[in-house]
Amino acid sequence: MIKQLKILLTRDRSAFSTKWVCNFATNLSNAGHKVILLCDTTENKVDVPISSDVIKINLSGKTNNFLTNLWHSIRQYITLPTWRFGKALRQIQPDVIICYFLQDLFNVSFWQNHNIPIILMMHNPPNEVFEKQFKHWWKRIIYRRLIQRVAVIQVLMPEFVDMVKKEFPDKEVVVIANQVPMPEQEKDYSVNTKTIIHVAQIAKAKRQQDLIEAFIPLAKDFPDWKIKFFGKVKNSPKHLKYMQNLQKIVSNNNLENQILFPGFSHNITEEYLNAEIVALPSYTEGFGYGLADGLALGLPGIGYDFALAINRILVNEKSGYLVKDIDEMTEKLKLLMTDGKLRKQMGQFARKDMEKYSPQIIISQWLQLIEKVLEGK
Repeated sequence: MIKQLKILLTRDRSAFSTKWVCNFATNLSNAGHKVILLCDTTENKVDVPISSDVIKINLSGKTNNFLTNLWHSIRQYITLPTWRFGKALRQIQPDVIICYFLQDLFNVSFWQNHNIPIILMMHNPPNEVFEKQFKHWWKRIIYRRLIQRVAVIQVLMPEFVDMVKKEFPDKEVVVIANQVPMPEQEKDYSVNTKTIIHVAQIAKAKRQQDLIEAFIPLAKDFPDWKIKFFGKVKNSPKHLKYMQNLQKIVSNNNLENQILFPGFSHNITEEYLNAEIVALPSYTEGFGYGLADGLALGLPGIGYDFALAINRILVNEKSGYLVKDIDEMTEKLKLLMTDGKLRKQMGQFARKDMEKYSPQIIISQWLQLIEKVLEGK
């Protein structure tokens, strides 16, 4: 790619506090391109590091003017965001648009006549995306038409290609995994902190309960070991009830000192480095950052062998264990908890294996894709 490109990355909400989005925008900018990160939310939080060269635009961000803020809040309910995004597109005039999700595709294309090439990302398994978004007939009609305007759909895993092709057989689909930062630090295997770490939102889909149930038979024989669950709990009845259920299981088994819920961490890298094993027993993932980040720092991992994405980034019996159920999870946890040499061996393999997801490699793949899309414009 010779000339500098103007790349517009859209994320409808939480754009400036989403780790992947900020890292992606930063690395595209570091590659020499002008990157605009565009969102539309009344929140202005920027709690993830992002390059100062990235242009950050929040169409409904808070200002110092009370009346402007009031209008932004009202406008969210009485107007379509696509009108605001359309105006922004005419001002920015990007070479290419990268949409984080289907809502972002709606924002930049519904009732709009521009011919700017669009790349649509799929950050979750496509079958789950289509099932959720196509549930209502009117949404299905709108999104199917909008997807026809997309130049290419990007998915995270090879297994996801057929899921897209089933719905859109004529649409080009490209596999590019998420980038995984490769910090200079790595696990100090001479120090045994006797800690299992789980990093994800506290939600039933992340299966914290499975890890707790796998640990319970081991707790008495390994009294110095603990599990730390790092993650926020959404303030909704469903998520709060799940959290209460987890705490009840912990309390009923007198494991309050061994199973901990520290909440959100602003230095999660340090927490990984202070652990021995990383676990993410989700039933399905789009990628599985909570596992990948730990593997990249040199921790062995645990996950389900049937879990999409998890069963690709975790290499069974090399970078950790893929298990079929809770009983086998207990068995493999015991192996790792007992054998420090095994943890070191698997952790070192994991760190080396994760290099294929390094930002340099992934951003290079993205730039090749963007160049191909622009050539076909």
